[in-house]
Amino acid sequence: MNRVDGKVAVVSGGARGIGGATAALLAEAGASVVITDRLEADGQALAEEINGSGGTAVFLPHDVTLESDWERVMAETVQRFGGLDIMVNNAGVWGRGVIEETTVDDFDQLCAVNLKGVFLGTKHAIRAMRNRPATADSASIVNLSSTAGLVGSATSAVYSMTKGGVRLFTKSTAIEVRARGYNIRCNSVHPGATESPMQDDILATSNMSPDEIKAYMETRNLLGRFGKPIDIAKAILFLASNDSAFMTGSEVVVDGGYTAR
Repeated sequence: MNRVDGKVAVVSGGARGIGGATAALLAEAGASVVITDRLEADGQALAEEINGSGGTAVFLPHDVTLESDWERVMAETVQRFGGLDIMVNNAGVWGRGVIEETTVDDFDQLCAVNLKGVFLGTKHAIRAMRNRPATADSASIVNLSSTAGLVGSATSAVYSMTKGGVRLFTKSTAIEVRARGYNIRCNSVHPGATESPMQDDILATSNMSPDEIKAYMETRNLLGRFGKPIDIAKAILFLASNDSAFMTGSEVVVDGGYTAR
């Protein structure tokens, strides 16, 4: 028996990177997966790859900043698969800039995706999950934060602010759903530097050579390498499954030991 057999999962920002690895791993572990993203070609290709490998996946185009899109995604998910068991709020954007040079437009974009998107995903996931019987497996909401939600940064303060917000929103959600009697758990995952399109963007603005990047990574965390998307996906699968049945309001840090110093 696989770890999430028969369950239904939505993964936002699921076309590639950490989201793509998570969608593929959840499908491999037995879930029917709804991949949502603005990257339609990548998302559709991943869904076809999962289906071709014996899994079950569909792709839905999705802007996480629009409530109407969330309403459509949840309605289509419930109509197609009969309910929702797992919500992975993965979609996010990164931004570099010192505070005094950050524009209001930059601020609004980061907050719209990283905060509003997680809020809307959580809101509509709760609505789809709240009638779950108390005797059933608990539903699971997994929010992607970051090590930037745990420690500060001199070059991406607003990004850190949004990810810190995700961390505390997750804890508040866990408290609220239990107070309302819902059989739902909510936890956050905090990746460190991970091989992904977002990390490519970060490195592209760093003005570092490949040798400098290698030397930097050897001192950045205890394991001396970038994380891989599958490293993060495995933590998300753990939180989505009954293996974490006694965890809610928790934060799982997957950073190669970066925050241990």
